Amino acid sequence: MRVLLDGRIVLPRMTGAGRYVLEIGARMPALDPDVQLEIVLSPALRGTGAARTLAAAGARLWYSEARVASLHQWLAVPRLLDGVRPDLYHYPFLDLPYVQCPSVVTIYDLNPVSDRAYFAHWSAVKRLIARRLLRSSLRRCRVAVTISETTRRLLEAQFAEARGKTRTIPLALGSSLLVPGSRVAAAGNGGYSRGGERWDARPYILYVGVDKPHKNLVRLVRAFALFRDAEGWATGLGPYLWLAGVGDGSAALRAVLAESACGTDVRVSGDASEESVAAAYRGATIVAYVSTSEGFGLPILEGFAAGVPVLTGNVSSMPEVGGDAALYVSPEDSGAIAAGLKRLWLDGRLRQRLVASGTRRLRDFSWDATARATLAAYRDALQSAPA
Repeated sequence: MRVLLDGRIVLPRMTGAGRYVLEIGARMPALDPDVQLEIVLSPALRGTGAARTLAAAGARLWYSEARVASLHQWLAVPRLLDGVRPDLYHYPFLDLPYVQCPSVVTIYDLNPVSDRAYFAHWSAVKRLIARRLLRSSLRRCRVAVTISETTRRLLEAQFAEARGKTRTIPLALGSSLLVPGSRVAAAGNGGYSRGGERWDARPYILYVGVDKPHKNLVRLVRAFALFRDAEGWATGLGPYLWLAGVGDGSAALRAVLAESACGTDVRVSGDASEESVAAAYRGATIVAYVSTSEGFGLPILEGFAAGVPVLTGNVSSMPEVGGDAALYVSPEDSGAIAAGLKRLWLDGRLRQRLVASGTRRLRDFSWDATARATLAAYRDALQSAPA
């Protein structure tokens, strides 16, 4: 079986989707000697650790300038497949190009088609286009992989084309650097470039991820302000909120920081190495991940692995991932988020219980299991009738 796995979604900056492709790509060749895995990457990854890892695992690498979700790929991908001639094409996104061979798609979440705030401009038009592209992809693919049962149920409820084609294959721990039981104090600023005395030696609440509307960072900042106000900390004292990975942040985030009394107690940082992110996790007192919707929620598992209690939303896939190992709050209510922060901050026994449960919870998620289930989905796709 010759499979072309599309890895153009793997970026120098590692995202959850990129991690997914990298992890299954690195494991797939060892699972079955009859599988010949070909992976297409962006040229920006040529010579990087990601490319070396995949090649060392036995995958053959190809490179394409065409970006995922671009018009260019609708011409470039069919040409690439003509050269590779795979038995199966795995496209891990929602806008499957028109290809002649059997295909598998991966759907992470339905935010592009359901969230009114997902697109900054021409939102209604872009959501309509995304919905039509997804419907076409589901009609043409042999198997649609979802990363949570929550996403699978939503997908089948909204798209008749998905019914009978979906397989739920969950993700796993996002970094080998985060090892259960490895809770240590982060040196200085968690491996990031030093932020000055303003942040040194202060405890912090950590969010790791991008700044998208569904990540709910505006409410998180407001909740943090309520939490600090209730506890009576003066500016520059007590815990700070670290929003790691958001860069400069959106206009909405910058506005709430400017107007908030706690704005100077919120640290905003951009991309960093995996080692730095791991150190930031390990040094945190609480991991806050209170999205309004998620396809999965890898930072929940990363918090568990770092030995840090996790506060997360009681909606979407987050309870499915967190199980009994997280504290849940309504992500729509800043007051509820603030109360959750306070409870975790003050209740040492609760923190200890959640950390112990989180370590156990990690055993339910494995990249090896994800890769094996994905290989089974490939076989199902080749054995099923054409769409």
